[in-house]
Amino acid sequence: MSKMEIVKKELVKYDYVRFALCDLNGMSCGQVVRGCHAAKYLDKGLTMFEGTLALGPRGDPVIVNHEKNHCLGNMNIFPDLNTLRQIPWAPEGVKVVEMICESRWMKDNTPQLACPRYVARKQLQRLEDLGFDLYSGYEIEFIILDETMKPVFDGTEAYSHRLMNKHSKVIFHMDKNFQDSKIDVERYHTECASGMFEAVTKPKYGIESLDMAFNLQEGLLEMADLGGFTVTFMSRLPDSTTGGSKHFNLSLWTKSGENAFYDADAADKLSVVAKQFIAGILKHMTALCAFANPTVNCYRNTGVFLYPSAITWGLEDRLACVRAKNDGPSRTYIENRLPSPMGNIYLVAASTIAAGLDGVIKKMECPPPGEAENEELLPSSLSEALVELEKDEELCDALGKDLVAWFVQSKRDAELVKYEGVETDEERFAIEKKDYL
Repeated sequence: MSKMEIVKKELVKYDYVRFALCDLNGMSCGQVVRGCHAAKYLDKGLTMFEGTLALGPRGDPVIVNHEKNHCLGNMNIFPDLNTLRQIPWAPEGVKVVEMICESRWMKDNTPQLACPRYVARKQLQRLEDLGFDLYSGYEIEFIILDETMKPVFDGTEAYSHRLMNKHSKVIFHMDKNFQDSKIDVERYHTECASGMFEAVTKPKYGIESLDMAFNLQEGLLEMADLGGFTVTFMSRLPDSTTGGSKHFNLSLWTKSGENAFYDADAADKLSVVAKQFIAGILKHMTALCAFANPTVNCYRNTGVFLYPSAITWGLEDRLACVRAKNDGPSRTYIENRLPSPMGNIYLVAASTIAAGLDGVIKKMECPPPGEAENEELLPSSLSEALVELEKDEELCDALGKDLVAWFVQSKRDAELVKYEGVETDEERFAIEKKDYL
């Protein structure tokens, strides 16, 4: 029996099937289908508005011109059958499952090249073609707000067991649901901002790691909605002196099972491939900033303690953009510390891989590690970061010009336009809260 036949038989056991698509904002959208009707959409696809990927965070209209457009017509979304999982936080007595989808044009059934998950898979394929597998995980910071929209704790009590225990009923409830939904979180702790927690995903190979992180974020939001509180990934709250991050940790492994970033004979234990990969990231860092920090509010963290403002790397250096860890053959990896919690899971990974591969393919020389002194500064605003992205032709070619064009237009037409004429932080936060809370 084929995988398709197995899944079709499985779906009729459930009341509802969610077909989920990640848009350019990193948000989950799609449609819900009665379980008894879902099977026919597995191979035929499910129709949605053809420009869904580029819509603003609250469905703000963004009309992208493309040769395969209809006149505000539809495209199809097709699920990856391997992503089928239960949604255990659905209302009691209702059985719900979900599959992650990618979008295709209605005219010729070809992929929409701006689909974030598709873009990430293409970069993973590039790695595979060179003999590497990606092993990665995310550190996802999120803030919990109570029913009055205030953080559930004040201060900077990072790693506090007492504080974690105080909120363990909520955290452990969510994690139990994650376990039942194939979302594997290794660790939780409190962070150094009011109401902030961090979930560290168990590293996985390939697209599974990115899917899991995407599902984790959506699960946090949905369970909070049902529980009478709020979870937000806003980079920084109005009254906070610090903000959040979404660090992306990765290493490359050979087909023979060896860590390509580790070299036992090197003084710093980092291989030539690791140094080349770091060099590529550093070269493209100003462009990567657009994907890592995709909202206006993200840039309030630039230069704040523990948030990089200049393009540097270092060994175990929390002040650098790229932090290299070199603790033996199984624990040598690099950490992209640039992304904010608002960064799109798939686009952060895809752009990091594309930049790193540029360094490996071109055998770039990695600069010495160290603190920032007269190094190139990161963009200080979203508008500046978008310009840097458009200027980076090599990265645009690697990721695909459709993706870059759609992403930039979406951010300009549905994000930046809202802030025109806005002068105070209070007004800026009001806009951000409306869009992302």
